[in-house]
Amino acid sequence: MPRFVVSRFLVLVVAAALAAAACHKAPPQLSRDQEVATCSAMSVDTAGTADCLVRLHGWKPDEAMVAARARQHVLDSTRAWQEDSAWRTDIVQHRRDVARCKGNGMARCLALAGWSDARAKRTADSSWDSDKSKHARQVADCARRSRGNPASCLMLSYQWDPDRAMPAADTVMRARMARPYVPPAAPRRRPRR
Repeated sequence: MPRFVVSRFLVLVVAAALAAAACHKAPPQLSRDQEVATCSAMSVDTAGTADCLVRLHGWKPDEAMVAARARQHVLDSTRAWQEDSAWRTDIVQHRRDVARCKGNGMARCLALAGWSDARAKRTADSSWDSDKSKHARQVADCARRSRGNPASCLMLSYQWDPDRAMPAADTVMRARMARPYVPPAAPRRRPRR
């Protein structure tokens, strides 16, 4: 081989090696992002991620906490987006579940249908709130009919859940206690003839 071919070959090999080394060198921000991702994957909360960054990677505590909080925010947002997207794919089935579970024990019924407890409670509360005027009439009726606690009337007459009947009855009882006491009127005596 001629000498100049070998020298060109060596120059090309050295240039390729330098280019490869330059490509594999990560920018400083990228390696810090990798450190945050690694520590986040190893810990269960923000404080654990920050502690990992301080101990394993030599971060300053304030910077570590800011980065850990930012990472947790990204993870929470991503998880919420994924859950909402998955939820929207089955919207027809969810509407059927709501129609089937309407009424007493809606949150429990929805949870049994596979809904998360939080989503089932929000949906049940929303459905309940849409009938506020009807519920106000029921409370007024039971308050009028019941001398004691109207919770039993609400549960028996209108099939309210105890979780809703007890607070409503407590409100009625507090309102009764706030009124001034008026002694019952003495019965009138009829004059004798």
